[in-house]
Amino acid sequence: MATLAKILVLDDEYDTQDLFTQKFRHQIAEGMYEFSFATCLQQVQEQLRDNDFDIFLSDINVDGMDGISLISQLKVERPLMKSVVISAYGDINTLRAVMRGGAHDFVIKPIDFTDLSDTLSKTANVVAGLKQAEATRKKLSAISDELDVSAKLQRSILPGNVVKKGNIDLFADTTPAAEVGGDFYDYFWLGETKLGVVMADVSGKNISAAMFATIAKTLIKSFSRVYESPAECFKNVNLMICQENVTTMFVTAMYGVIDTMKHEITYTNAGHLPIAVMRPGMSPEFLECDPGMALGIFDGVEFLDNVHTFGPEETIIFYTDGVQRPQIEKEKNTILSVLLRCSRNILLLLLLL
Repeated sequence: MATLAKILVLDDEYDTQDLFTQKFRHQIAEGMYEFSFATCLQQVQEQLRDNDFDIFLSDINVDGMDGISLISQLKVERPLMKSVVISAYGDINTLRAVMRGGAHDFVIKPIDFTDLSDTLSKTANVVAGLKQAEATRKKLSAISDELDVSAKLQRSILPGNVVKKGNIDLFADTTPAAEVGGDFYDYFWLGETKLGVVMADVSGKNISAAMFATIAKTLIKSFSRVYESPAECFKNVNLMICQENVTTMFVTAMYGVIDTMKHEITYTNAGHLPIAVMRPGMSPEFLECDPGMALGIFDGVEFLDNVHTFGPEETIIFYTDGVQRPQIEKEKNTILSVLLRCSRNILLLLLLL
């Protein structure tokens, strides 16, 4: 069953409530949306005082309302609620100002309800991801700081270390330097033919780093369901971490999406070590990409998508700084010797057969 999204609509046109109730009757009946309506700023304030909403859908031309200030205020007061504005074609300058002020998305009058339906659906998914991340953060804050509990928690968030599916043969291994730390890897299927792969390293090697790693891992996986582009995923993960980061910690990370049909990987980098590539009979190489900025340092950072097409019997390696780049550069064909020579590491090997 779909998660209910509660939507507050501000519009001073008399037929808005009947129109929305009719156009979204199926979503309302299926428990996807619950609409509330207001015709002025006072009614909006009364509704917000008594209810929690996921989406605020507002015409920016309601009399007596400063739409820019309202949207900016709501972004601060209700960070988990997203605002979608309605604007006429002639209001493009006002619309741009509202978007800079914190609106999540917009639709143009006259309203195309197909476009509005898509916009509300995507916005509801973003809010659901934010709520899931926030719920995870609250749960983590209540976890005991005892070392053994933290170590068990960290081990439990890592997926298995072997995957065999189609033309992908995956092996992962981790050897922590202490009981807990900030290194982590993850992989998850994003459909039948796409596999998301993450390798990351949080600053610090203590319980706080382990907690921060769990939050970062959850955010990346949650936003990967919303944004197909790894770069867009990292952009929004970084924004969320920066908004909530009271520890001043940061995380370097590499995230790639492998398309088994196209036989390629789309990847982005947030200050992490480059992906290593090994081909039969050849020396190791490294996939070039913009180094990017670690997640959690500055908000508003842009990331870039890069694409690499796999060759026959090619192996790619995601790793953390437990394995130094020179160690890989010295190796010709033997992955096992790299594993054995590392005092602490996380390695993720992807063998494309």
